[in-house]
Amino acid sequence: MSRKKVVGFILVFVVITLIACSLYGINIPLPSSYIPVMIAANGVFAFFSIFAQRLTIVLYEANVYEENDSLSSYFYKYVAVFTSGINYFVQSILSRLPFLVNKLLAICFFLSLIWIGFGTTGIFN
Repeated sequence: MSRKKVVGFILVFVVITLIACSLYGINIPLPSSYIPVMIAANGVFAFFSIFAQRLTIVLYEANVYEENDSLSSYFYKYVAVFTSGINYFVQSILSRLPFLVNKLLAICFFLSLIWIGFGTTGIFN
């Protein structure tokens, strides 16, 4: 394992932890606060996937599957996995469906992420 890969992962972990620490204000402890942050980020990508599904799939693939050996490429790779990993796999399956079914299920997926996000934050309040 290369040193750049490890440093990229550590940088993403620190950034995500700092973002997750901001949820202390609504009484969500640190290990549990990673889940609402991940769900919210995937919700943003799920919303954009309703309108530009192919773009979000290509963006994820470009960040994760392209082989670059720089610190920034590893940083973006792990950010993409954390922020849009769930959305990528769901949208790649939905892209094979007919257009109307695809868009209907994409909207349902977005709404389910919103529902799950409020459910996880509601546990702690």
